[in-house]
Amino acid sequence: MTRLRFAMESDRRRVFARRSMRRHGGAREVASQDGGGSAGAKLRRAALALCLLPGLSTGCRPAPEGPRPPRIPAEQATLDAASVAPEPGIELRRPADRAGFDIAHYRLELDLSRPASGAFGAVATLRGDLAAGADRVDLDFIGLDVASVTMDGRTVEFGRGGSVLTVGPFEPSAAEVEREIRIEYGGAPENGLFFGEDRNGEPAVFADNWPNRARWWFPSNDHPLDKATARFEVLAPEGFEVIANGRLVETRPGAEGGTVWTWETDPGAPIPSYTMVVGMARFERRPLGAAGCGLSPAAPRPQGGGEACAAVSVWALAGDGDYGAQRFSRAPDMLDFYSELIGPYPYEKLAHVESSTRFGGMENSSAIFYGRGAWEERRMGEGVIAHETAHQWFGDAVSPASWSHLWISEGFASYFGPLYFEARDGVDAFRALMGASREVAVGSDVVGQAIVDSSSNQLFDLLNRNNYQKGAWVLHMLRHHVGDEAFFRGIRDYYAGHLHRVALTDDVRAAFERASGRELGWFFDQWVHGPGHPRLEVEWGPEAEDLVLSIRQAQPAEWPVFTLDLDFEVEGGGADGRRASVRVDAREATLRIPGAAGAEGVRFDPDVSVLATAELRRR
Repeated sequence: MTRLRFAMESDRRRVFARRSMRRHGGAREVASQDGGGSAGAKLRRAALALCLLPGLSTGCRPAPEGPRPPRIPAEQATLDAASVAPEPGIELRRPADRAGFDIAHYRLELDLSRPASGAFGAVATLRGDLAAGADRVDLDFIGLDVASVTMDGRTVEFGRGGSVLTVGPFEPSAAEVEREIRIEYGGAPENGLFFGEDRNGEPAVFADNWPNRARWWFPSNDHPLDKATARFEVLAPEGFEVIANGRLVETRPGAEGGTVWTWETDPGAPIPSYTMVVGMARFERRPLGAAGCGLSPAAPRPQGGGEACAAVSVWALAGDGDYGAQRFSRAPDMLDFYSELIGPYPYEKLAHVESSTRFGGMENSSAIFYGRGAWEERRMGEGVIAHETAHQWFGDAVSPASWSHLWISEGFASYFGPLYFEARDGVDAFRALMGASREVAVGSDVVGQAIVDSSSNQLFDLLNRNNYQKGAWVLHMLRHHVGDEAFFRGIRDYYAGHLHRVALTDDVRAAFERASGRELGWFFDQWVHGPGHPRLEVEWGPEAEDLVLSIRQAQPAEWPVFTLDLDFEVEGGGADGRRASVRVDAREATLRIPGAAGAEGVRFDPDVSVLATAELRRR
């Protein structure tokens, strides 16, 4: 496009703005997303606190407030997405419904030059492969006004209904063919892209997509299965800056004032729609340093040669830059740690952004957004930084192929976050974190459900302690079972084998089976596909010269009888500190510790390595 007009003339843009302002009552406050001072924000913070480990924010996401629609099993959903506009987090379209158009690239041209209006104009150009015989394309798109649609430069019919924009019908092709669909649209989005103000009263605009809210501000295949590259060309008012995924290609003057910021993702690193974001504000930028040197293939190479490094930075709202630089001082080291442990860093740079996300942190690829409230109140925890950084590998570069397998995103980030502190702060710090995580997992209100749960199409229901804390514990117990060498070899194999693609739980299992040479179906059946955890009753006492422990699995009958290795440590007496282990694979088991009859007590699981509760009683 030779002149940056972003889809519509000035008078049409004003019509969109007036129409949307009448419908939505004006611009929304950033505080409605970020945990500001309202009563609703306080309730959100209280709900979020339930997801946090003591002293260590994990970045988990609160469910939406207000009445909830009925649960609908995802595989049985019969509502017509073309006639029903769902609430955020409700999924009505099966993956097969998106199979006709495989999007490879999004070009999003956004006019954010009038942020106080709460509205914007845009052009979305989607390039991808159209299946043979397809005579229409259904895209996820809700609420905004569409001015025109073209395919390969020719005007094409389109229709709107519920949560779908239908492009076509058109003449089908006998073979798969690449097509380019261009959509001019605009208005005031009801979700996904939020217009408001920072605490100084300055306008600010931020996207916040998880899990399926991108469709509220750009037409898309809004599901992790269809990853794509992206280019963002964003017109901002003078004095404002724009952050987005990828690398900054250029800034240039806008045709009618303002500045156009162009960001573009690496052609070899497609990302899911829920991590495609832009943010516009008066930022205070702080460089934190280079990281992942020699392990960041998507990062630009320095002029004159040398290793490519990912630039790590903080983008804080006005007044918070110094705090951000201090709080995120270990962020480059985290990127180094994960690059060496898991595999090369998958993106061009890593920006840590103060924003209006509804979550403690949101792992947008190469541009992590954090809730503004934690910055302003100076309570940002390093745990959320590690969690969201780990997501760049798990969740972003390797994404769940099905929402019901969310644990391979959230559980992995919830375990690899503490792994950083094990490496840098010591094993005691790590065990304290895992112990606190275990308390959260065993006290969960979803403890009677399996981790992989396809019983509902309400995606916010998946933001539970099974997918976070129990998922982390699955990995921790697997590490204990196969040993460090096989565990981390399996991690690297799994990551490399699914880089920039999607995966399921069976792919995780297969990687660890290859790495360990063991069959692990039983392990995943009981810990991932089955409910609950062992609830142990242990009676101990002397028999002759020995200490004898009688162990019983007392969990409900509908939960599995678990196979697991249990460790105990003798406290007091002549055998103080002695440890013994037993393999338990039935309701009852016995452990005899020779020469420990004088024990004064017994300590269960001294290395914090099993997800179980234990009630110990002396005979």
